[in-house]
Amino acid sequence: MRKFGRSFLFIMSTLFLLSACNAKESKVIPSSEFVSKKYFVKGMTCGGCIIGAKMALGKAESLNIIDKDISVGEAVLKFDKKDYKESSTDCEVSKIIEKFTEFKVYIDKNHTQRACKS
Repeated sequence: MRKFGRSFLFIMSTLFLLSACNAKESKVIPSSEFVSKKYFVKGMTCGGCIIGAKMALGKAESLNIIDKDISVGEAVLKFDKKDYKESSTDCEVSKIIEKFTEFKVYIDKNHTQRACKS
């Protein structure tokens, strides 16, 4: 039993250290330097959908997204103020999500205004 306890402790310690090494440094950005934008994503129904949307946004090299808060049906993204170009950025977000998922992106909760007109 002691051998098991030591092995378990060693494994847990190793995992903790590895996760600490891989953790990104948190950079606190004053709210005056970023824009927070909420998108309404139609078609998201579960946690797997959230992962799909996050993966799609991760492929957007041209978007400088500071933070992503994605839940079922909504995505709140934070952009560096100098990089956010209003409808142009909204359209890019929409295109990348719609390219890699089956979701549709809107800028209103009632799903009447698409984030990208094209």
